[in-house]
Amino acid sequence: MSCPECGAEYVVEDDGFKVCTSCGHYEEQTILATHVEHYNDSSSSRAVRNRKGWDLAGQSKEARDKRNMTSMSIFINSVLTRLNNPGLSPRAQAIFAQAMAAGGYRWGRKAKLTAGASVAIALRESHKSDSLRDIAFLLDESRLSIARAFQSVVSLLNFSLSSTDPSVHFPALQTHLVSLIRPDSGSAPPASATRLPVDLLATLAPLSLPAAIRTATSLAGIISAYVPPLPITSLPTPPTACALFILALETEIRAPLPHVSELACALGSRFGLSGGVVSSRYKTIYDLIEVWIRDVPWLDQFPQKNKGRSRPKLPKRAVVAKGIKDVIQFREEIWKKQIDGQRKISLVIEPDPSENPAESASSSRSFVESSTSGPSEIQCLRNSTDVRSQATKRRKVIHGSTYEACRFLLNPLSFPTTSFRGSSSSREYPGNGTDAGDSNLDVSLATDLLTRPNEAEELFTFQSKDPPTRLQLLALSRGGSAPQDISDEELFEQGELEGLFRSEEERDALIPLFELNWGTQSSAKDSTPVSRQNKPIRTEPNRGARRINMEVLSRILEGGSTELSLSDAGWEDNSEEDDNENKADQFANRLDFSVEDICSSPISEPRRIGRSPIEEEVETIDDWRPLSPEAGFRRFGDTAEADRYEQEW
Repeated sequence: MSCPECGAEYVVEDDGFKVCTSCGHYEEQTILATHVEHYNDSSSSRAVRNRKGWDLAGQSKEARDKRNMTSMSIFINSVLTRLNNPGLSPRAQAIFAQAMAAGGYRWGRKAKLTAGASVAIALRESHKSDSLRDIAFLLDESRLSIARAFQSVVSLLNFSLSSTDPSVHFPALQTHLVSLIRPDSGSAPPASATRLPVDLLATLAPLSLPAAIRTATSLAGIISAYVPPLPITSLPTPPTACALFILALETEIRAPLPHVSELACALGSRFGLSGGVVSSRYKTIYDLIEVWIRDVPWLDQFPQKNKGRSRPKLPKRAVVAKGIKDVIQFREEIWKKQIDGQRKISLVIEPDPSENPAESASSSRSFVESSTSGPSEIQCLRNSTDVRSQATKRRKVIHGSTYEACRFLLNPLSFPTTSFRGSSSSREYPGNGTDAGDSNLDVSLATDLLTRPNEAEELFTFQSKDPPTRLQLLALSRGGSAPQDISDEELFEQGELEGLFRSEEERDALIPLFELNWGTQSSAKDSTPVSRQNKPIRTEPNRGARRINMEVLSRILEGGSTELSLSDAGWEDNSEEDDNENKADQFANRLDFSVEDICSSPISEPRRIGRSPIEEEVETIDDWRPLSPEAGFRRFGDTAEADRYEQEW
């Protein structure tokens, strides 16, 4: 390789450097390999073999835990970003990792709740509101579940956290106020507590303290979750709790409380506070609420006493006492709209496989007291292999009918059995030498014999779902269903057959319906025969013995006389009782007889078997032959039938 400066040849040293012997140019050896990706081999997945077989790459517990930890870190960062505190993400992730390692929690819902608790702890450590309600919404869990997980993680990791939520002091304030209002109650007020004036006690006595606690809790939540954070949230919480409790009491009566300074001093004594600290915090909060009241759209503005002055007609404390509940409702609606506009954060983790009972049994050992070495000594009976083999042993197959028969023969009186009304497939039998009394066969033999149905009911109950009929029961009990075995009277109970027929009232009620459907002739008595106007067309001529002279026909068939008179052949009918229609039918029958019957007789040569007056006037040109096939009934181009006809005739 030549030098780029002077063109002389390079001298390559042992360490890989290039030096030009002509100009002294020095070039350090470099490798440009952008396609090579350097990574830590310790994080790569490998196939591991365990006692169950080979785990493919990426299926080991370490690889699954690493993927889940990465997903959970992204999830925690997303939650804190939604809560406008993304800088606390590293601390929350560290708390989560410590809790998972110390508690041995499994990946699943428990890990999800632990992540929410870690976020709340990180917020609490930075002296901010824990926002359990917002965290519960983002995690799609209940607030109670997040609070329980929070307490569990705090006690597990031994954290000492100062509460930033004033609502934690409300139960103590409620108990203290009850002791002030009712000194004769179970909890006596402390000696240093200030006695309240009589008119203040008369005002506080009828109030609902649980409702006031709920109002104060809502106000505390609004102040803690306000964005940007209010300066009051960085102050100690006991004075804030006392001020919020006084405002909640005024909200219940919707008017300012008398002697509010004495009440502030009495409530502050519970935490060792002076009345001035509580009163200053009270003034700060109701000034803030007064500003929020102006933002509520459905509340009227403060009425002015004089037009030229800004002094309100109502005192500020009265306005605040009447508008606190409206402020709470308005802020809740704003929070719901903000939360509904955000989508819940999705979390995809690989849960741990369900614990196998055989594996859990193999990890433990069975210990019993040794009868030979004394009660204090414990002997190991089986190792994990024996326990696992016993847990996975197949159950012995037992035939139910055979088992019942054997048990009944061994001890007939004390053998428990099942009712035969149940299905045999649903019965369970004890196995491996267990007593029959411990199984589900809890019906004694005597009870079964007394409550068992008869044979017929059992048979038809097993064969079909429908109950047996009366005929089936009688036929089974008497051994047959013949008339001599069962009479007709036994098929029906007394009055059952008469109940199947309609009464006279029902018949009279149904007659109009029958007349509407089938006309007025609903009975045979009122019906009259209706004559047909048009006689139906006869499809086949009536042929009877009275229309044909059988003697003449027999002579024709036997080859007798060839000259027959018209009357002998049956061409004349002297009956005067037939009408014109019958004569027309007879003439049609004669034509049918002359064409079909006479021509079908075995006559070697066609002859005329009589002369009629009509035939004497007609000149006969040729002998009779069958009618030629008409061209209208032949298919186009079919002349075979016509040629055959000409050849034969």
